[in-house]
Amino acid sequence: MTHPAAEAEAVDDIRIDPLYSPFTLKNRTIRNRFVLPAMQRASFGFRPTDWMVESLGRAASGGAGVIISEGSSPDHPAAYWQPVFSVIGRDTIDGWRRVADAVLRSEDVLFLMQLWHPGALRLVTEQMHNPFPDQPSLSPSGLVREGHRNGVAMTSQDLEDTKRAYVESALIAQEIGAHGVEVHGCHGYLLDLFLWHETNTRTDEYGGSTLAQRAAYPAEIVAAIREATGPDFIISFRFSQWKEIDYTARIAEHPDDLAPFLARMENAGVDLFHVSTRRFDAAAFPEVDPRRSLASWVKGMTEVPVIAIGSVGLTTDWASDLLDNQEAQLQIEQDLDRVRSGLIAHDFDFIAAGRAQIANPELISRIRDREFSQLRTFDKPRDLGGGDAYIADGQIVHEAHKRGL
Repeated sequence: MTHPAAEAEAVDDIRIDPLYSPFTLKNRTIRNRFVLPAMQRASFGFRPTDWMVESLGRAASGGAGVIISEGSSPDHPAAYWQPVFSVIGRDTIDGWRRVADAVLRSEDVLFLMQLWHPGALRLVTEQMHNPFPDQPSLSPSGLVREGHRNGVAMTSQDLEDTKRAYVESALIAQEIGAHGVEVHGCHGYLLDLFLWHETNTRTDEYGGSTLAQRAAYPAEIVAAIREATGPDFIISFRFSQWKEIDYTARIAEHPDDLAPFLARMENAGVDLFHVSTRRFDAAAFPEVDPRRSLASWVKGMTEVPVIAIGSVGLTTDWASDLLDNQEAQLQIEQDLDRVRSGLIAHDFDFIAAGRAQIANPELISRIRDREFSQLRTFDKPRDLGGGDAYIADGQIVHEAHKRGL
């Protein structure tokens, strides 16, 4: 039997541990600083599966304060890619309602649904089912990267139709009880292609020489969602420097590029920035500051809360593990010390853990109870459940890695 004094000491440790301190966002109390990010899994036939209902429900009951649904697209023909990705549309609303109900059975949890669009990385092949095989892939300039084309540049009508689809999906999320959405703008997908100078060569109001100028369309989508859903609906914006086809890419060449971009997104209606990096505390601009992470730079430039992410608890980053098959090992305790330091230093407000958490749905409660020996490492075939099909042979991401990026 545990001595009462020892139990009291454990409770006090949790109260003073920054990982377990509550956070209030738009009058919603979030029970701790852990986030389960979207991991592109548990979908089939463009809809959520029973596995998604069960796994996200377990993650919520296992302790994470913020649960983000698996990456799913708005209901637009160019957003349909492969059946392992869900669509948030009227035909799939019943499945999403079950997911929301499972997550929201847990108290003090924030549930966001991620809105993601493949953009120019969408490549429909004869081997996959797609209801719109003749629909060209859409992007700002028809480019996957500089000198590599796929699909077509978006027309004014494409821009309007796609924006309307994002808004409709956000309204569906609101209708089924989600507290908000996360607008995905990273890793070389549609909205990130607007931010990256290599893939946005437009000369209209959606292009430009600065990051803030190139953010016009992502900001327009956020503003439209804000107008449709009202002031209390939470909007997260996830962005990155790196791309799945180019680890060295940058949308911001210098920290000075960030502030006007962040201000534009915040003014459009963003409540939360989710800063995606391959390693959560890696230096973003080592030539300027050899230690400061991208999340820390963002946190210092905005009053909006910041989520940091990047290989928490594992020795290998997401891209090397999933795309390059470099097996990861656990390093939970070592990383948690650095996460706590980041929270105390106000480098970020939340920490997202993807692979470690989907391998261990009770990760947050096991960390709290110091049951580290009960944790296992991430196993791609077991834990991803086919969600890596989008990097299959012949797809653009796979071909880029075969060429060594």
